[in-house]
Amino acid sequence: MIYIAIISHGHEEMLIESQLCGLAGNASVHIWVKDNLPSVKLEKFCQQHQVRYTKEKPGMGFGENNNFLFKKISSEYALSVKDLFVVMNPDIRATAEMLQSLDLQMQMDKVSLATVNLYKDQSYQQPDANIRYFPSLLTPFRVLKIRGLTEAIQKPLLTRDSDVDWASGAFLAFRPAHFQELKGFDTDFFMYFEDVDICYRSSCITGRKVRYYPGLKAVHQAAHRNRSLLSPHARWFLTSFLRFLWRRSVIYPFTRGKIRQSL
Repeated sequence: MIYIAIISHGHEEMLIESQLCGLAGNASVHIWVKDNLPSVKLEKFCQQHQVRYTKEKPGMGFGENNNFLFKKISSEYALSVKDLFVVMNPDIRATAEMLQSLDLQMQMDKVSLATVNLYKDQSYQQPDANIRYFPSLLTPFRVLKIRGLTEAIQKPLLTRDSDVDWASGAFLAFRPAHFQELKGFDTDFFMYFEDVDICYRSSCITGRKVRYYPGLKAVHQAAHRNRSLLSPHARWFLTSFLRFLWRRSVIYPFTRGKIRQSL
């Protein structure tokens, strides 16, 4: 079975308009929605479409929210090695057929962590930069060249299924046993870089990189956050970036084979 975790922060209209990322009413997937800004309208919509809805513990960060849903799912189902746990943003548009193909491909390749080819438009013409290289201590000196604190991988160069450094938390698919092995997302990252961190731990501590499947496509209608220097998002972004660099350089080299407790 495929279990989808979606976190809503006032995204009720988006989720209703998109029919829960295009997956409402499909028997091949189980959708779980955690609503951090409780909406009666969204709750009723989920009930009508047999989607699990919870408004418990609002105010948590991205990683902690998804860890919470994973625990909820695990407590109600005996998750098997063949199940799939997918972290998905509310602004993703996907199909059940694509998810089933991803599940099958991961089984064939014996992959525990994967992502798909995200695009910004329905016609699949504008690639979304959802696969990237890990940042390093040299990254701040290359900001002008790479135009950010993380560097995108050029998708046209990857025409075949490939292992990559990290993939955006907008869409990440885990085998449940691997998510448990990693102890989920590190909750010290309230927002930003929790996806970088979990992919880094998977690669460098367990030896399992993210598998990128360019032939499997979905749409990511991302709305960019305000990152002016005085905004909370800018502070969270910079703080998380520095935290990741510190852990990559100082802590993780001595934790191979050990996973930080988060779940």
